[in-house]
Amino acid sequence: MHAFGWYAVPESFKVYLKVDINIAAKRVFNDEARRDSERKFSTVEEQKQDIEKRYNLENARYFELYGVRKEDESNYDLVLDTSNLTPNEVADKIEEEYKKWLEE
Repeated sequence: MHAFGWYAVPESFKVYLKVDINIAAKRVFNDEARRDSERKFSTVEEQKQDIEKRYNLENARYFELYGVRKEDESNYDLVLDTSNLTPNEVADKIEEEYKKWLEE
């Protein structure tokens, strides 16, 4: 969930990908490759609580260090909810919107 590029490179095409917390927890919990690099939890609910905790800590840190709220959607050119999209659909939408942004 690193979304700091919009702040560091303000002239860039800024994308914010979001996902329903329940779907995110299920994705992480069921991703074997990811589970090796993250803390292992017994339930999806425990995974969800960890994601929420880390998200909140990161948001507080960004605000404390830089005075910005990275989750403020007005900072981005494209906000895309990936909850019900495949990775290819996400990539296609970003490419489509990026091309529009270049034309402006």
